[in-house]
Amino acid sequence: MTPAGTPLSPVALRGEDRRSTAAMEAWMYQAARSRQAAVAEWTDQGVALLTAGIAWDAVRVPHAVLAPDLGRDTDPDTLRRLLAELELSGSVFCDPYRPFLYFLVPPGTDQRWPRPLAAGVECLGGTRPYIHHVGVPRLDRLAPPGLYWLTLPHDTGRHADPQRLEQVLRERVAEAAKQNGAPGGPLTSPPPITAPSTT
Repeated sequence: MTPAGTPLSPVALRGEDRRSTAAMEAWMYQAARSRQAAVAEWTDQGVALLTAGIAWDAVRVPHAVLAPDLGRDTDPDTLRRLLAELELSGSVFCDPYRPFLYFLVPPGTDQRWPRPLAAGVECLGGTRPYIHHVGVPRLDRLAPPGLYWLTLPHDTGRHADPQRLEQVLRERVAEAAKQNGAPGGPLTSPPPITAPSTT
């Protein structure tokens, strides 16, 4: 078994922590083909294959888009500090082997997400004809090996703000292009996403 699939023993929880974890798990089970399948995959592998576009879409962002010096060996605390500095909140997990960050955004974001935005950035959702399945770490995986959470999907603020995320990505890529002497790259073409109408 590879390090990415190394099982971890579940953490014993009590009281409020147990209730909070149960609420987060219930939210995740919405995206599973079955609760039993998700539990089995999380128990055996530490990662469950869930379906985007139901409870959330996932914006996949290469480390290097956020900061060129980030890589596979970047420690979780460094990534968490960067997210705080960039004012990016909501549910986020890391695949250190690609390396990618996954931001869980409201379902349907994939219909409005601009293409192209930056190399390797993609919004994985459930808009047909494409339905994306995403490997999601178990909630007690907070550090390597394997996929792990940087920010857990707590009861409030579960979804990352896609407009804020897009703004940050545009700024980071424009900054990198300026440093490299490029005119701005793909960020000049697609219009920014807007919040869906409530009328």
